[in-house]
Amino acid sequence: MLEDIQELRDFIRDDDKIEGASMELDSEKDDSSRILVGASSPLSYQQVLSLFLPPRHRVDRLVGTYFRTKAVAAPFLHTGQFRRLYQLFWDHPSVASPLWTSILFSILYITSESISKDSSASTGEDGLSSRFDAAAAYCLVNGEYYRPQRFAVEALLLYGQAKCFASVDIGPNIAVLFGTLARLTTTMGYHRDADGYRKQISVFEGEMRRRTWSLFMQLDMLISFQLGIPSNAQYPIWDTLPPTNLLDSDFDEDTVKLPSARPTNEPTELLFYIAKHRLMSVFEKVIRHTLAVSDRPSSELEAIDQEIRDTMAGLPATFQPRSIMDSVVDSPSLIVTRLCVSFIYQKCLCVLHRKYITRERLVSLLVCYNSATDLVGQFLDMYKEFEPGGQLETERWFLGSITWHDFLLGCMALCLAVCYTAHTNVESAETAFVDFAGSLELLQKAKVTCEMRTPTSKDTQRVRRLVEATILKLSQNNENVYVAQISSRNGTLEVCRNATASASDDIDQLLSERAGGAGLDNTGWAYLEQLLDLSNEDFINI
Repeated sequence: MLEDIQELRDFIRDDDKIEGASMELDSEKDDSSRILVGASSPLSYQQVLSLFLPPRHRVDRLVGTYFRTKAVAAPFLHTGQFRRLYQLFWDHPSVASPLWTSILFSILYITSESISKDSSASTGEDGLSSRFDAAAAYCLVNGEYYRPQRFAVEALLLYGQAKCFASVDIGPNIAVLFGTLARLTTTMGYHRDADGYRKQISVFEGEMRRRTWSLFMQLDMLISFQLGIPSNAQYPIWDTLPPTNLLDSDFDEDTVKLPSARPTNEPTELLFYIAKHRLMSVFEKVIRHTLAVSDRPSSELEAIDQEIRDTMAGLPATFQPRSIMDSVVDSPSLIVTRLCVSFIYQKCLCVLHRKYITRERLVSLLVCYNSATDLVGQFLDMYKEFEPGGQLETERWFLGSITWHDFLLGCMALCLAVCYTAHTNVESAETAFVDFAGSLELLQKAKVTCEMRTPTSKDTQRVRRLVEATILKLSQNNENVYVAQISSRNGTLEVCRNATASASDDIDQLLSERAGGAGLDNTGWAYLEQLLDLSNEDFINI
């Protein structure tokens, strides 16, 4: 929740445990990214090939699966160029670039862990699938990934993306990795558009650098946001254009002039990344606005809000919101890419307006409530389709860290909006509605979903406890179901509960007492902590 992180750390005890779960998970102890900083005994390049490289027929299957999964395949891996380099690698593996070989191992890791984890192609007799990430890291070290050179940025970026796909919680090691990437890309000029350096950079390389920078920018902002730190890719320092909407077959290394972009109504593998690029460019403004140490004018808030909506409206019809029920004729890949774009859009609105809820800004409360409700609802509708036989059973890669934390963000924002609305003093009201019955039903479903991942995710444990506390405070008995109607009168919020529902007097007294000394100007997390009495719960680093 960005601004509220420090307040969270101030009032939460570090030594709290959550229902028997160790706060140091095995995945942290066995993180291959530690290899990059010398925390493991080094292996030579030849040792890596000997220990980790499977027979070619197995590698062929995994690589083929990777490139057939269009929404996963990194846009900077041009299929024509990769095919040639792949053949050269197998001709003489021992003399291939360790950095390019790291790219290959990252592909094997993504496929085996995120795309076809249960397939025989990924498991193999020797059980090496879980160690492809270590092989990629060892190759990065052998290739001296920190030096500006060919394949350095691409190899490190693909390794970072692989860790995002395979992890539920992103650790601080990934932030260090992307900090290194930021300096490497800047040193090598990826942050400046290649058109200004045409004499030094070919048409092909310039377009591939655009694709590389776009993916780096998107991942860097999403990971930085998830960890609660400023992003490395600050907009004023870069002017690289978005990728051009082209198929890999439209250009190659010998291309002299880049062809015109294909129309946006013509689906290509790159259209998804272009759509995300546009939204993420606005999300960067959202983050800067939210992290500003001084209050920003309301005109800036309104301008960014409008830009978010205009950007979303301007995306191709393919990526406009559509329910799962209305997507039965769409491919699984199209469904998840559309959902990904929708989640970014809802996240932009949630993050932009969240901190204004406790400042009694009615519009922000409604925007945050509606966006959080849509995000959580869409996720829950989608989640069951990943089960065997579901529409999305082949797209389980989408349930990686970033998508899962979008869901957790929606849960937290929904809890804040519902709790704040519930305790606000009331007289009469008109205008928009907050549906408490519907929200509590949604939170109940969200809690069940969180429980499925609690043993493997610290962040999920914390959000689950927050959701449980919200449900407990607002549903003391089965009759505590009501609709809040809110409006702005004389600059304040008012709530009117449905007269047909009997809200508990004890709840009203509790809400009044807990909020009385806090002041409504406190940030959302400080407000929730006092309202829900979560001072002894472990919510550190959310």
